[in-house]
Amino acid sequence: MEKAKFNDQTTVSTVNSNQKFPITDPSGNITLVSLDVLKKAIADGLNLQAIEDGIFIMYHRTSDGYPLMVKPYKWPSIEASGEVADGVVVFEGGRHIVVAPTEATALPWSSAAVQGDNINYGNDDNFATEVTGNNRLAAMLDFNGRQHTDAAIKASSSAHVTNTASYAPGYCRAYSRANSKGKGLTAGYWWLPSVGESLMMYANALKINYALSLIKGATQLDLGTWYWTSTEGSSQYAWGLYFSDGHLSLWLDKVQDKGHVRPVSAFLR
Repeated sequence: MEKAKFNDQTTVSTVNSNQKFPITDPSGNITLVSLDVLKKAIADGLNLQAIEDGIFIMYHRTSDGYPLMVKPYKWPSIEASGEVADGVVVFEGGRHIVVAPTEATALPWSSAAVQGDNINYGNDDNFATEVTGNNRLAAMLDFNGRQHTDAAIKASSSAHVTNTASYAPGYCRAYSRANSKGKGLTAGYWWLPSVGESLMMYANALKINYALSLIKGATQLDLGTWYWTSTEGSSQYAWGLYFSDGHLSLWLDKVQDKGHVRPVSAFLR
């Protein structure tokens, strides 16, 4: 009788609880183990709850438009019932943001040099509570993304466009997530994150990507590229954050440079 070969077997995408896995010891002896036993062995010593610490998936309930948020592990069954995710909620340091499920790539900040907010210029050695010039410390404490996006949109004109989906602020302002009843975080509720808000995403990127992996159609944060922020340094430059190593740079030209854009919002009705 010819023995079965592994490469002759059918490949499956799911494992049933009654199926067994063959394992071998150093002497070549084969033992069959259950799925539950294998899971426990792989997870031994790991804190699997940590992947969901401070992370939720938000949605507006279709029946009444009420905003709710649940732990990520609950989302697949809720989504299967017809609900639509607004995004991933991140809580950190007494603040929260809602991270959009999708993003734009390779967008400029504006069509020409433009000043959104009024900024007093300074340097890294002259710390101020207001975001100023190339003051990195002040930029990191900037959580006013919505205000900055409002200012950038207001400053838009035919000479320097910012308010269309072809540019970072306009893309975020036009972003929308609506359920079958048209409720949700729709256009006008989203903004281009500030440096502080972007750092919240960077610090929780792995957990955010885990939650995003559970949302149908969502795209994960790209951990190898630049993301625009709404924190300006001048009419020519805005701050950008490199999600590969946390490099925070002011020297991204609003017109010449192109970056990824991930809108954020808040837990809003």
